[in-house]
Amino acid sequence: MNYFELEKELFVKSEQIRELQLELDETNRGILMLTLELEQIEEEKIREGMDTIQQLQKELEVTNQGLLALTVELDQAKEKYRNILEHANEAIITFNENMEIESFNPISLKLFGYSGQELSGMLMENLVPGFNKFNQDQHDNANLQSNQLIFGCRKNGEFFPVEITVGEPFYNEQKTWMTIIHDITERKKTEQGLRLMSRVFEDSHDAIMVTDTYANIIDINASFTTITGFSREDVIGKNPRIMKSDVHPPSFYRAMWSKLKESGRWSGEVWDKRKCGEIYPKWVSISAVKNDVGEVSNFVGIFADITARKEAENRLMQLAHFDSLTGLPNRTLFMEKLKWAIDMANREQRQVVLFFLDLDRFKIVNDTMGHQVGDQLLIKVANRLRHCVRKVDIVSRLAGDEFTIVLTNIDHIEDVAIVAQKVLEAFNKPVSLSGRDFFVTTSIGITTYPDDGLDIDKLLKNADTAMYHAKSLGKNNYQFYSEAMNQKVHDELELETSLRKALEGDEFFLHYQPQIEVSSNKIVGAEVLVRWKHPKLGFVSPAKFIPYAERTDLILPIGSWVLRTACQQYVKWQQQGIPPFIMSVNYSGVQLKKPGQLDLVAGILEETGMDSKNLKLELTESVVMEDAENTIKTLHEFKKMGISFSIDDFGTGYSSLSYLKRFPIDTLKIDKSFVDDIATDADDEAISSTIIAMAHNLRLSVVAEGVETKEQLDILQAKGCDQVQGYYFCHPLAHDEFKAFMLSRA
Repeated sequence: MNYFELEKELFVKSEQIRELQLELDETNRGILMLTLELEQIEEEKIREGMDTIQQLQKELEVTNQGLLALTVELDQAKEKYRNILEHANEAIITFNENMEIESFNPISLKLFGYSGQELSGMLMENLVPGFNKFNQDQHDNANLQSNQLIFGCRKNGEFFPVEITVGEPFYNEQKTWMTIIHDITERKKTEQGLRLMSRVFEDSHDAIMVTDTYANIIDINASFTTITGFSREDVIGKNPRIMKSDVHPPSFYRAMWSKLKESGRWSGEVWDKRKCGEIYPKWVSISAVKNDVGEVSNFVGIFADITARKEAENRLMQLAHFDSLTGLPNRTLFMEKLKWAIDMANREQRQVVLFFLDLDRFKIVNDTMGHQVGDQLLIKVANRLRHCVRKVDIVSRLAGDEFTIVLTNIDHIEDVAIVAQKVLEAFNKPVSLSGRDFFVTTSIGITTYPDDGLDIDKLLKNADTAMYHAKSLGKNNYQFYSEAMNQKVHDELELETSLRKALEGDEFFLHYQPQIEVSSNKIVGAEVLVRWKHPKLGFVSPAKFIPYAERTDLILPIGSWVLRTACQQYVKWQQQGIPPFIMSVNYSGVQLKKPGQLDLVAGILEETGMDSKNLKLELTESVVMEDAENTIKTLHEFKKMGISFSIDDFGTGYSSLSYLKRFPIDTLKIDKSFVDDIATDADDEAISSTIIAMAHNLRLSVVAEGVETKEQLDILQAKGCDQVQGYYFCHPLAHDEFKAFMLSRA
């Protein structure tokens, strides 16, 4: 029974009581009149009147009983009405023809925030702006729905959506209407949420599939069809296994459903099949949906096609673990595979062998022919290395021209030597690049697990040490690691530390070896030689520390110190009256290639006041040929400064005459190895003679070094050699000794 029917019932019962009351009044008046008549009628009629009175009294008693029953019903109805008003969830308000509020239930006060005193007599328009128009529209248009969305206004000014129902008017002393106002804020939120969920369902880029408890599909969204190719007609009522690809074993799906039943959720990667038969990866999330009593009523599966992501992951995996140039495993993957090989060797009680390879003379090819040719060479090398080993072995490129090979399942160490020799032989054939043939060799360091080391870093260090030992033995060979090599590396590290301290501690000093003009026997020049006196080791040979200084770039600060100190000493000699001569300073290939050397040398000359025409820089034959084109450009820049050049140790390397004639050099120095046996070895005599003749043809002067006997000097003089230096005249001298020697020969 709604509020309006209850109100009508109360009104009807009140009318019935009122009519009974009127009948009761009429009956009482009849009894009174009959009583008066009885007094006037005859006695025989008294009995008839009394009977009538008794009958009327019975009727009156019945009427009273009916009236009493109706009164009780009315009270019960009023109590019921009052309880409904008190506990109703909606605001129930009555208003009169002036739209003034007459009555209201407690929820009305709570809903709008007013007190009873404030609400009584207030206009409905204040509670519900636009109420008057809403009420008028309802009366004017019979087809207008009784429930329309408008907004109520609380005392604090807050608006909220309401649903209003206005009943038919009734009379309660005056014409009155009842209205029911229902706050529908939560319902609107729910409706909005449902609309949003519906929009999400339809517009989601992810596929959404809803099934019943038997896993039969009952709904899908548009993205489901886009991803799978299956239409709604294809899948509704069917099991998702129609998309099964057979990639996963049955145990995979059993584990999935077990997890889903246990926790109500499952997510993971699944490979399924599209309608066209294509197998693809997707990421699936499945959730169990429960009803109000906690029972599973549906399953919702959401999945996305991750084909693009998997391809990106594979590309990233390729980039992260494989060398982009050669396709070989890079350092990261090499470390993982070596660890795996060691783990397997531990389980099977076997050995693992590590090769560390570095290409010989690769830098020359890379610098002279360009990086593109160098890259092609590395690709060819990688392919050759692959064919030298078994499929179970691992070939990797660490960086630049450094490669590694991991040999597994090794039974005999002799097999390792066979593989190493096979690798060396693979480089015997030339590599054809850009229409030219290149010969490249490799030096290999070999170490064994567990004999040489128990961890990866130790093995790498040992293999690297063995590889450098192979380089020092002439390259193009392989060497097994030994503890002696490790000691050598330790000594070199100590040497590096000592070299760094030597500059700070003034442990270096210079000696000068005079250069004698053969025709006049006069001193025309001197070669500057650096010497090192270690505080503990004593004198350290230049043959020991100079090569190491070049490998570690320590030659740069040492070379700068030598040049600056020699120039300072030369200027001081000039000030002391020593006649001018050409001072030759050895210049390393590392210095020559270092950017900024032109400015550095020019700065030293300016700083010391040294005349550049008296300075000659000595370069080895191998240095000038490493990057001939760039060397030629650099030497011409030095030449513009007035500096002259000589090529030291000529004949020990490989020089192209076409390049040699383009170098802006002034002097060739015959290496001591040819001078030593010039009096007894016809080949050395012939080589020396050829160098002198060739130099003169190129308008170059010749200096022979290492002259120790009169016989050697006579032969060189006969061949036309211009200058000589060596112990025959004197050993290298300290600056004071050299000064005295110069003055004695003046």
